[in-house]
Amino acid sequence: MEHFAMIELTPKDMVQSLIDAGYTQSQIAEATGVAQSSICRLLTGVHTDPRISTVRALENMLRTVGESKKA
Repeated sequence: MEHFAMIELTPKDMVQSLIDAGYTQSQIAEATGVAQSSICRLLTGVHTDPRISTVRALENMLRTVGESKKA
């Protein structure tokens, strides 16, 4: 049986990964439906405990970005 390491990113890491992929805070906000001000607070570490819906939206965008890079 194979074991796969699960890499857990913090919300801050997710936002930073999207920015590193070339997205602006405004583009992330538009794509996820999360307010740009919340994206900024996550990125700066001011907001460390976001709603689960925010985390899921960021995860979905990261997954989409990852899949488009593989294609």
